[in-house]
Order: sequence, then structure tokens, then C-alpha cells
Amino acid sequence: MPIELEKPPLDHLIGAAVKAHRVLAGLTLAELSAKAKVSPAMISKIERGQVSASLNSLEALAQATGVPLINFFAGTVERTDVSFVAAGEGMTVQRLGSGFGHIYKLIGRAESGHVNFETFNVTLEGPLSPRPLYQHEGIEFVHVTDGEMIYRCGEGVYHMRPGDSLSYDASTAHGAVELKTNKVSFITLVAKAVA
Repeated sequence: MPIELEKPPLDHLIGAAVKAHRVLAGLTLAELSAKAKVSPAMISKIERGQVSASLNSLEALAQATGVPLINFFAGTVERTDVSFVAAGEGMTVQRLGSGFGHIYKLIGRAESGHVNFETFNVTLEGPLSPRPLYQHEGIEFVHVTDGEMIYRCGEGVYHMRPGDSLSYDASTAHGAVELKTNKVSFITLVAKAVA
């Protein structure tokens, strides 16, 4: 069950966004003040959430930091793309063409802006039949939780044991090529750009 957290006041969320964009723009308070024609004291109060900034002031600050005004309000929007999966649960996923003793359980998925990711708990059981290596868009992370396997990624071959991790460009041919134990479980996370 999710824990309810008290949402910070609107002025604090906007102030934090103003400060974050000022820092990203590489501007000091004085530099931002000169560009936006808003006093340093006022900017400081806005960033600390001590005042409700006018739309005119926020527009000036947005132009001076080079971001759209809406960016200052991004933290005020409720985000709904959240997934929580309790231990031992998840959605079993059958992938066409990957029925080589794979059991995939989708245990997490989220999308934000121009990126999404999916996390799977994968179990392989021996004997491992001949299988194709995989190639797809994005980047991938593999973390072994149980068992041992030989995992190929491009020209590299890795003997992976519990606690070992591997990260790579998923367009590189990759996949398990040999099981050293009867059963291997690993977590894999695949992140992709969203058009």
C-alpha cells in the first residue's frame, strides 16, 4: 500500500523549480536579477517559497533562464505513471520467439518525458537450448540475483554470479549462452527513448 506523503506548498514547489533552472543556467542570484529585472532579494524569497511570485515575475525569470514558464509548474502536476509490485508478484509476460525456458515477470514500468523503462524478473532453467542473441533499441541493465550463467554482450563473454551486474547498449547482440547452475534469476531493466 502506498504511503501518503504531504505535498509541499505550491510556493515551495515553484521556488525549488526557479532555483533549479537558475543553477542549470549557471546564473548567480545577481546575474539572474540583472537579466530578469527582478531584485535579488525577491528572487531569493521566491526560491525559498517565502512569497507568492506574480506571473510577471515568473515570466521574466523564465525568459532570463531560457526555459518556458510552464517548467516552473512541472512539480505541481500530479504524476500518475507509477507502478508498485509487492514481493513475489508481477505480471507474467510471454514474448513471442523467446520460449526458450524464459519466464519473464514484469515488475516495474514508468514513462516520463522522452524516456520509458520496463523492469523484468527473468528466470532461466536448464538445460539451456540453443537460442538467438537479442538486439533492440535502448540501454539495458542486468543484475543476477540467483545462480550463475555465461552472458554474451557483443564480443564480450561474462561469467555472472549473484550480485554481478552488466550495463550495455541494447542494440549490441546480447543474451545468456550457458547456465552454470540449473536455474538462474536476474533483474533486467530496459530504458528506451520515446518518440
